[in-house]
Amino acid sequence: MAQAPEVRAKNLSPQKEEIKPFKVGDKLPETFWQQEHTVYTNGNTIKQTLTQYKNKLLILDFWATWCGSCINKFRTIEKLQSQFEQDAQFLLVNTQSTRDNEEKVEALLSGKKYQTQPYTLTTIFNDTYIHQLFPHGFMPYYVIISPGAEVRAIVPAELINAENIRLMLEAYGNKTKKGGKNG
Repeated sequence: MAQAPEVRAKNLSPQKEEIKPFKVGDKLPETFWQQEHTVYTNGNTIKQTLTQYKNKLLILDFWATWCGSCINKFRTIEKLQSQFEQDAQFLLVNTQSTRDNEEKVEALLSGKKYQTQPYTLTTIFNDTYIHQLFPHGFMPYYVIISPGAEVRAIVPAELINAENIRLMLEAYGNKTKKGGKNG
């Protein structure tokens, strides 16, 4: 089994840490779950940790308000979240490098930007921590974390579907009906 990424202090300053990215097979340390994030969900912005997702299949979806491919996948992600709500959690991650801000994220997810129905997805925004753990050069970009807190896959959008999620859950002992709760 691969070792968890190392976090080493730089310049003896507690504020400056070098973070080594995770790879498939790495086990996430407890600090991953305890890090506080700014989260937008259902019209509200709050601070929260990821501890509530710890024993679920966690799918991180890196996105930006200007990424059409990301936004086009949101309705599919909403359906998958509904199908697998007991055993899996989709969490959007909007990083600081996208240059999006709370107003842009809120306008898009509330449906105001494109005059659509609001999205029911939860997103971390203005993130710097998770982005350092899972650096990427394209979006959408998905990281799949097992209920046992192991990085299981890093995949493109086309592999995020009901059949693959069902197979992953079955591999972890969660017996779901074909296609999730709705069959």
